[in-house]
Amino acid sequence: MKKLLLFAAAMAVCTACQESLEEKADREAKEYTEKNCPLRMSESVVLDSFTFDKASHTFGYHYRLLGELDSAKTITPANQQKTLVDGVRNTTALQPYREADFNFRYIYRSERDHDVIYFDTTIKPEDYK
Repeated sequence: MKKLLLFAAAMAVCTACQESLEEKADREAKEYTEKNCPLRMSESVVLDSFTFDKASHTFGYHYRLLGELDSAKTITPANQQKTLVDGVRNTTALQPYREADFNFRYIYRSERDHDVIYFDTTIKPEDYK
């Protein structure tokens, strides 16, 4: 009987230590940003930060456009939207978050004027399922 109680107590302690998917997402986003950002994705695109909003279950990818891409003419929303939806669908690391119906927000800003947003979209479950 003592062994059973000790086992039950140990299981309760282990269960209490596990983080929720939201806590994991928040932690991973912060760690990724601290370790990797700013991250030059290409000659003209920099990932400034990767965030997670617990209230809305939304990951945020904050990009900055450089050089020739730093223009409102370079991003066509329809093409960019399709590319981002395909990326969310096909990225295996996002599978647990897709299964939990998380959102994925992408924001592209100007390097010259950080207040200028060229493209801002949120990919929702109805978009990627």
